Amino acid sequence: MRYEIREIVDFVQRIQELDPLLHIENENIGDPIAKGWPVPPFLPDLIAQEMAKPGYKVFGYTHSRGNPETRKWICRYVKRFCPSFDLDSEDILMTSGLGAGISAMYHMLGKGKRVIQPSPSYPTHAFMEAFAAGEESISYRLDPNNGWQPDLQDLEQKIVNHPEIVGILLINPNNPTGAVYSKKTLESIVKIAEKYELMIISDEIYFRMIYNAHQHAQITEIAKSRVPLIVMRGLSKDVPWPGARCGWLEFHNQHLDKDFKVYCESIKKRILMEVCSVTLPQIVMPQIYDHPDFEDWMAHYLKSLEDNSNQITKILSSVKGLKVNRTNGAFYMLPIFEEGVLSDRQSLPIANEKVRVFVEEKVSSPDIPLDKRFVYYLAAATGVIVVPASGFFSSYDGFRLTTLNRDPKRRDEIYLGLAKAIETYLNSDKGQSSQQHKSEVEWSFD
Repeated sequence: MRYEIREIVDFVQRIQELDPLLHIENENIGDPIAKGWPVPPFLPDLIAQEMAKPGYKVFGYTHSRGNPETRKWICRYVKRFCPSFDLDSEDILMTSGLGAGISAMYHMLGKGKRVIQPSPSYPTHAFMEAFAAGEESISYRLDPNNGWQPDLQDLEQKIVNHPEIVGILLINPNNPTGAVYSKKTLESIVKIAEKYELMIISDEIYFRMIYNAHQHAQITEIAKSRVPLIVMRGLSKDVPWPGARCGWLEFHNQHLDKDFKVYCESIKKRILMEVCSVTLPQIVMPQIYDHPDFEDWMAHYLKSLEDNSNQITKILSSVKGLKVNRTNGAFYMLPIFEEGVLSDRQSLPIANEKVRVFVEEKVSSPDIPLDKRFVYYLAAATGVIVVPASGFFSSYDGFRLTTLNRDPKRRDEIYLGLAKAIETYLNSDKGQSSQQHKSEVEWSFD
């Protein structure tokens, strides 16, 4: 099991030890706080007020399935955008971030039962499902030639080929591609689930973070009384407060299948072993989303992300040999290389001799993915850090970046430099040695 999102951090740490003067641009980080984004001005006050209340309730345990008042609030809150939402608070389960919920869901699947994953996929889902099953991940293709929408024909064929599949995972808005699925796509997936009597798991942690005139189609509405459904949401990077570790699961349409109802109850019991999710964020969360200033603050936040998405797309789309789909939700982008443009003979000039030797040793392995090789050279030569697409169970070579740079001038400098570095790398095996093109390239990241 390899978790490339974190492993690239270890790689960067090593090259910084070898070259302390190398300036690092962390375009891999999915934490808005680490990238300098502010929280809403009212959030620290809400936290301070709760912490100062008599009895210090927020410092203690809460209910093992989640604070009862917060779960009741979630039922009212979701109904604002899902009018047919009719769950009871007992059908809501709070978890310590969605990671705990993801682990519990796959852990409690019956022996031999599988949930098909998107490809590219968020590694936590794909690894946890494969780990629980003791088998390789089963995946369906997301189509880069169709805005990273699911390839419905591939999905259905995989389901036919693997009768052990009992569920379909959706990540919408998508990490790592930044895609937002259309209502038409979701309707087709629900029909496939109906046809093969499957449940759907929909990870929607970024459902509030949509822009570029796109809208979040509510699968809760589409799948109403049609297929068993688990929806995953939470308090995280939209506030942003990712360190709050506060997610929740919604168990829909349990009346359709008694086995699904038993499965949902087993997940709830599994979460009991963790005592409870973090108390403070649960209590503060309703006050955040109900605050009169939240919507205006969120609109400003999304406008900045939209500007970043569009400008980065514009810059990188100019690179021959690179295909770029614009990010329309969350803040992830997955540019991919056209087939055949990468080779194991390409490189970038690395100024520091110790770093060069280290990188050449790392890429000498015959089984290193070509996109990982590119990412290593990019980091060592320019200091720009991204994550290889192969680390996201992708069949396409590419890299994932985050669109979180807050300084437009600096953002453009970084991505114009990145575009130049990609062009240099792709041309480096065309009869020009690294030493020859070393003097021709000036990275503009310092």
